Order: sequence, then structure tokens, then C-alpha cells
Amino acid sequence: MLKARQLATLPVFLLMLLFLTSCRFDYDESIIAEDLSEEIPDTILKNFAQVMVKDSLPAFYIEAAQSLTFGKRKETLFKGVHFQEYDKKGTVITDGQADNAKMFNDTESVELWGNLFFYSKREEASLEGEYLFWDNEASTLAGKSDDRIQIIEDKGSIISGKGFFADSRTKSIRFDNQVSGTWKNED
Repeated sequence: MLKARQLATLPVFLLMLLFLTSCRFDYDESIIAEDLSEEIPDTILKNFAQVMVKDSLPAFYIEAAQSLTFGKRKETLFKGVHFQEYDKKGTVITDGQADNAKMFNDTESVELWGNLFFYSKREEASLEGEYLFWDNEASTLAGKSDDRIQIIEDKGSIISGKGFFADSRTKSIRFDNQVSGTWKNED
């Protein structure tokens, strides 16, 4: 027979037993939530615009119809991108646009795709294509081997090809295949 003290603790014991048997740790849901955290942006901005300033002058300007930041992936996606690069006097030296861009936040390298158009006042030339990758550390710009890039100089030269590669440090450009056009040499 149960004593009075044991009878008083019985309901508490039964409640604890009921609670513990009804609790279940669902690790699958936490794994799914963590996987989703890489696919769901931390920040979504509409009509985004940013100016990077160096020595009290604009150095770079970017605007986009939409900006999505993914902190875990260290990436920012832009849709409907327009950007400008400025020289040390604050004059626009490069003006460009693309349908999409992905910035790798840790390296500041950028992947661009869809209706690319850039104009360089310094080089007096425009560049058009569908895909480019800017490697910030190497200061190189590369297209895909199967995508055509076209360069048009203000002085009349037009050249296009696939497998585009440009090195800003050596001021060199090359195409790997299907090169065509006319290059006017002033020398």
C-alpha cells in the first residue's frame, strides 16, 4: 500500500513521465533549417545604390534593382546592375551594366552574366558579351570558352571571339578561338 507522501508525488511523477515521453528532439528539422539558411538571403534590398569613397572622392558606384546578401555563403547577388568606376580626380572612367552579378564578399571577385556592356574612357572602347568573371586578386577578366565577347574601339577597331581573357596589370587581351574582326593599328 502507498503512503500519503508517495501518493502526493505520484501525479508529479506521472506528469514528468508523460512530458518526457512526448518530447522528441527532431534533428532532421534543425538540419533542414541550417541547409535553408544558405539558400535564404540575410538581406534583400530593392533599388539598391552604394558609393565607395576613397580619399574623399567616389571610387566606385553600384546600383541594382535588387541586392540579396547571403552571409553564410559570403556572397551578394545583384539583379539589374549598373556600375561606374572613377579615377583619382572623381571622373567616371568605366561605365557598365549586366542583368546579374555575384560578388564574392571575402575576395571582392565578381561574376557577371546576361547582357553585359562596359565602356572604358581610358581605353576608349566598349565590351559586350554574356558572361565575365573578374578575379580581384589577379586583376584579370575572363569569359567562358564558349561565350563570345566583342570589343569595339572608338577609332573603328572591332574584334570578337570566344575564350576571352584580359590582364589589367599587363594591359593584354587574348581570345582562345573563333576570333574575327578588324584591328586598326595606328603605328
